[in-house]
Amino acid sequence: MKKWIFGSCVVAAGLATCLFSAGYRAIRSNFTAGFEIEKYELDSTLLKLETVATNLNVVWDMAWGPDNWIWFTDHDGKVSRLNPKTGQVIDILQIEDYYRKRLGLMSMVLHPDWQKHPHVFINYSHIQSDSAIVSKLVRYTYNGKKLVEPRLLYQIPGYLGHNGSRLVISKDRKILWATGDLKHKETIQNPAFANGKVLRLNLDGSIPKDNPYPGSPAWAMGFRVPQGLTYSANGNLFIAEHGDATDDEVNLVQRRKSYGWPAIAGFCDLPEERDNCPDSAVAPVIAWTPTIAPAGMDYYKGNISEWNNALLLTTLKDQSLRVLKLDAKQQKVTGEDIVFSKKYGRLRDVCVSPSGEIYISTSNRDWNPAPNFPIKTDDRIIRITRAGTIPKSARHAGKNTQKEVGDAASLYVNFCGSCHKADGKGVPGSFPSLVTSRRLAGDKDALIRFILKGSQSSTGEAMPAFGFMTDAQLAAVSSYARKQFAKIPDEISEADVARVR
Repeated sequence: MKKWIFGSCVVAAGLATCLFSAGYRAIRSNFTAGFEIEKYELDSTLLKLETVATNLNVVWDMAWGPDNWIWFTDHDGKVSRLNPKTGQVIDILQIEDYYRKRLGLMSMVLHPDWQKHPHVFINYSHIQSDSAIVSKLVRYTYNGKKLVEPRLLYQIPGYLGHNGSRLVISKDRKILWATGDLKHKETIQNPAFANGKVLRLNLDGSIPKDNPYPGSPAWAMGFRVPQGLTYSANGNLFIAEHGDATDDEVNLVQRRKSYGWPAIAGFCDLPEERDNCPDSAVAPVIAWTPTIAPAGMDYYKGNISEWNNALLLTTLKDQSLRVLKLDAKQQKVTGEDIVFSKKYGRLRDVCVSPSGEIYISTSNRDWNPAPNFPIKTDDRIIRITRAGTIPKSARHAGKNTQKEVGDAASLYVNFCGSCHKADGKGVPGSFPSLVTSRRLAGDKDALIRFILKGSQSSTGEAMPAFGFMTDAQLAAVSSYARKQFAKIPDEISEADVARVR
């Protein structure tokens, strides 16, 4: 079992009985040297975790700046700089025309040739006078104090959600922009449309002549909701995306390749997928069912031996940091560790400094918070560093891996809870309440049919299809929901599901 160490006391991961014990110092503001300090044990390495900033607002993206400060965005249109040594936060931009309902200001990347070109590229949602939502890519210039002189480089259709997004700049000085599917499945595999793609642009917003589809920014296609994009040390580009009901994925992005969505979720392993599997579809390097909601991702090479040559991936639904270990060619995932599970709530991004310090940001003040969050000091940025080596006699065997899902309550938590919540009341305006649902309380067969097939409507009734579940699983979770929220005592049986299926 991994252990948390608070000051002088040790507790099992996830417990907080020693949270205010001697030696545990709370941050009083965003500008303080009195950081909260915790310890965490890996197999052989002792980690130190320090909360370096508090009271933030959905830190979507972080970048290590040329001044050795952390530059970060928040959902409400703000860009700030954080001094990681003192905790001082300085705001350098407030965007006025951002639009936030579920999203807002999202991704940011700094020009790699900073001395010549002190430019920052930013992606955010905007609503036009005709009520159409768009996603803007805007370049700003840093004047030493503020980001000024906005220049619109590119604009694509947007949506309330499913926008993506992440930005990176390649070694050949191109912008790679991961975009969401906007819930328009029919255009994802069409290079004439920008949704569900990795786009490739010149730094002035023009389309490179060597792109695979002439006149199109499309570089790769077939993504649902990507929120992670990063290069490994040797230049391989990895993307992390949200699946629907199944198969969150990490993929190795290659020119002109298709990654399957919407015809394929994860691996091409189901009968209906194999029958429609495009020749160009590329299998993920790793996929997860139940879903974990992957978000920001960065490559790590440093002095934490267990994590060396790995992709660090933050997750929202699973509320953990995933350590995805790579092979020597940095093409395949060879192993996975799960740390800090449910400790800090939803984690939106991770940033690795040139010296190997790791920073993670929480996302507990967004539109879909986890149970018991946000806490008073959310949102936070937390630093992770190596604190020492654990003696062999004190090391703990075993890995923190995802638990098998079997019983009805676990099925509900893993497949339904992130949308409909533990109390069944959903998220107003996004996910409907089960407590007041006529469908849940109504005819069994109609309910089973709806769960099996789902709904692709863009209204609050939209739901993924759960036909991948076994008859036993679907019977168990639907009976649980009916009893728990609709107060309907009669069971839905395996035979009921089999008959309707």
